[in-house]
Amino acid sequence: MHPEWENECKRLESVKQVIESELMKRRNNANKYRNQMREINKEMWESVGALSGIQTLEETPTFLQEISLLKRSLSDASENSKRIKMLERQLNSPYFSRIDFREDNYDTESFYIGIYGFRKEDTGEILIYDWRAPVSSMFYDYEPGRAQYKSPSGYIEGELLLKRQYRIEKGKLILMFDSNIAIEDDILQEILARSADNRMKTIVSTIQREQNQAIRYEGKRVIAVQGPAGSGKTSIALHRAAYLLYRHRESIRAENICLYTPNGVFTEYISSVLPELGEENLYSITLTDLAKKILRNTFRKYESYSEMMEWQLLHKNSGKMDSRLQCTSFKASKEFIAVLERFANIFENNIIQFADIKYGNNVFADKKELEELFYKSYYHMPLAKRLNRMEHLIKTRIKDFEKQRKQEIIDELSNSSEYIDTSEIKALSHKKVSRDLEMVNRHIEDMFYINIRTLYCMLFEDTSIWNSCGGILSEDERSDTVEALKNGVLYYEDQAPILYLMILLGMVDADKKIKHVIIDEAQDYSPVAFKLFSRLYSHCAITLLGDLNQNINPLNGIGSLKSAGELMDPESFEFFELNKSYRSTVEIMNFASRIIPSKTIPFGRSGKIPEIITGATINDVCGLIVDYIRSIKNESFRSIAVICRTLKDCSQVYEYLRKDLSINLITGEDNEIPQGIVVIPSYLAKGLEFDVVIAALLSVDDYMSDEDQLFYTVCTRALHRLEIFALENAGILEKISVPLHSLKFQ
Repeated sequence: MHPEWENECKRLESVKQVIESELMKRRNNANKYRNQMREINKEMWESVGALSGIQTLEETPTFLQEISLLKRSLSDASENSKRIKMLERQLNSPYFSRIDFREDNYDTESFYIGIYGFRKEDTGEILIYDWRAPVSSMFYDYEPGRAQYKSPSGYIEGELLLKRQYRIEKGKLILMFDSNIAIEDDILQEILARSADNRMKTIVSTIQREQNQAIRYEGKRVIAVQGPAGSGKTSIALHRAAYLLYRHRESIRAENICLYTPNGVFTEYISSVLPELGEENLYSITLTDLAKKILRNTFRKYESYSEMMEWQLLHKNSGKMDSRLQCTSFKASKEFIAVLERFANIFENNIIQFADIKYGNNVFADKKELEELFYKSYYHMPLAKRLNRMEHLIKTRIKDFEKQRKQEIIDELSNSSEYIDTSEIKALSHKKVSRDLEMVNRHIEDMFYINIRTLYCMLFEDTSIWNSCGGILSEDERSDTVEALKNGVLYYEDQAPILYLMILLGMVDADKKIKHVIIDEAQDYSPVAFKLFSRLYSHCAITLLGDLNQNINPLNGIGSLKSAGELMDPESFEFFELNKSYRSTVEIMNFASRIIPSKTIPFGRSGKIPEIITGATINDVCGLIVDYIRSIKNESFRSIAVICRTLKDCSQVYEYLRKDLSINLITGEDNEIPQGIVVIPSYLAKGLEFDVVIAALLSVDDYMSDEDQLFYTVCTRALHRLEIFALENAGILEKISVPLHSLKFQ
């Protein structure tokens, strides 16, 4: 037993007593808030009633005052409730580490570090330091010896004398040890060996030095964190968000941080991390969500990334694929950025045509004036705003004319013997003027309104414009895009380009509400998407996270995060590269390296060697999967994923397995991942992790057409066990050169 075990147990009990006292006070406050709000509601109805009748104006100030009190009580009650949850978690596990630090020329101090900080109300003494506090960074960055941390007043230097770690569960000290090495080993090993839940968990107690540097970094505007599967990239993203909310709590709220995620399944999977850290969840969005938000009902159908992946995987090597395949590849290139920029310039200087705007002999604006306004007077403004300003100017003139013309008609009709009723005369004058000016207003709309769907379609449909912009696709290769646009369908690969074109034309402004953007799985976004992000979030700090080896659609994704960062802000860009993986066992990572050779260093956790089990038919493969799942039912695995290449394959496997097993099929982006056994397509499994992964290969061609990265991603979803169930003679089996095992599980 550790020589200080008893003292640490006493200290823990003492801290718990203070927390319990605070918790009791907060719970009493919760009752007070409930009673207070009930009383305010009662007084509102008694004194003000329904705000009707002769007393309304007299009672309004009282009513507004009561509403203000109610709002304040609701806010206080919400904050109190949030604090209660934090205190309850603290009572269960107040802290996870202690460091003893002797600042140069000062006495030694002990700092206990937890997920949340805790300060005694009466004395102000800090009993627990928040993991995000400046002094806490030494726990992650240093071993005993010389150390420093950055405080608001500058760097504080000294000697780190002790680094102690704890495991506290249900308020009891379970484990304690002093560490002279990195956080690896005992606690990290134990945590990584646990079964996976259907939600991602916080990694506060096991953040590694290289992860901590990325989490706390605030030097350059754009940072990229590139690392292998299981290196903690998504955890870094979420803990970085929590750090920023703590560090800049006076100026940044959760709604000011935007998190781009690959799909809704992933968003649901990570949804518990920030609440566990005491923060509100971020504003999460996909690229398709952004397109829908900006374009609204411009299109009837917005294809999601998952739908695009399913279509491509099903149609690979078919004749219909060729046209869209060529288009997708070009739309994701840097060359297409130049095409869009040239098109915006051609639209401004050649496509927009001005003409006289007149009614009869009344000229509201002639062609020369309009060109003068557009190319000179308003030239400092973005294109769309120039058109809006010009439209407003012309409509103001027309309104003056309408007013004058209506009065003339009223005078004419009033002097006529046909009309006597004044209201009828006004109605007739309004109707006549509106009808007379209908063509003028339509002409104005045609001249000043940008129909972005029609304009984007024009780029692909008009060969002369396409060639002038430097496009390299033939008319046949562009035809599928034109057809989709005319049918009101916006392909996934067109979403970033059309939004970037809108930015170039000044139709979309930079999002001033967002102060920090986090883009996870950044390797999957195209160069055009990064140009879009650079303009849409031109004033924001940006964090990119990704893995070159998990670019599951190389046709569309940029792959290299260095390239992405340089597209966004080459003058203020910092690159972090991780090389350790903490998710999978050494055996699983060694297997994955057969698919894509890698310099990844797996954390030293061993397990069963992945095996390949083959069957002669699809039914044989499914039967083997059932037998295998039954064989591991007593091994306490909480999450088992059968991952197939496509959703179509998943449906086939699901229909077979559901006869014998309790199982769930994940079909779309909005599905929550339940505990137990799931069948999920390869592209939706991205970013998730499971205790056991069963890769089901139902075709001899599965993962053969430049899909190494997709298969690598599938295999690296596994924490403890990976098994491959495939048809005999599947091409990928020979490629990875692993001995085959013909096994039958009983």
